[in-house]
Amino acid sequence: MTWLDAVPALPGGHGAAHRDALLLAALDSCAAADLVFTRVDRTGPVAVTAVSAHVTAPFDPVAVSAALGGPVTVTDSPALDRCVRFPGQSALTGTHPAAEVVASSAIDRVVGVGVPVSPADRVETLGFLRPVHRDGELVLLVEPAVGGVLRPIESEDPHECCGGAH
Repeated sequence: MTWLDAVPALPGGHGAAHRDALLLAALDSCAAADLVFTRVDRTGPVAVTAVSAHVTAPFDPVAVSAALGGPVTVTDSPALDRCVRFPGQSALTGTHPAAEVVASSAIDRVVGVGVPVSPADRVETLGFLRPVHRDGELVLLVEPAVGGVLRPIESEDPHECCGGAH
């Protein structure tokens, strides 16, 4: 597997979904990747969103670096955290049993926060899933929601606290 790792310097706000969309668009402009992860890189003076991507075709690191606005390295040991692209993602809209979420995508497990999850439990995706990488697996974290369904703990458009003043 060929992985690239970058700390982009893309313009834009701090909204998670907005940032993910910018990163994916920049990456898609010059490389093909089936798994893309983001994480917070705190090694510099300001925390920034970094990206690791499993590339599936030859790519030009210089072009990727230009598109992302930051240096790109090729690595065998990527930093994996939030998964913003994974195989099977586009089919997971609407409501699906937890077993189907696992069977039809790269997600390995659906795990409830504070509740057990059975294979038949319904997961209302709201068209947005961001599994996390834990112990070598892609894990979708869910919580109970109205109507007896489970929903991902991460929403596409989280609200900013205190009017964005923090």
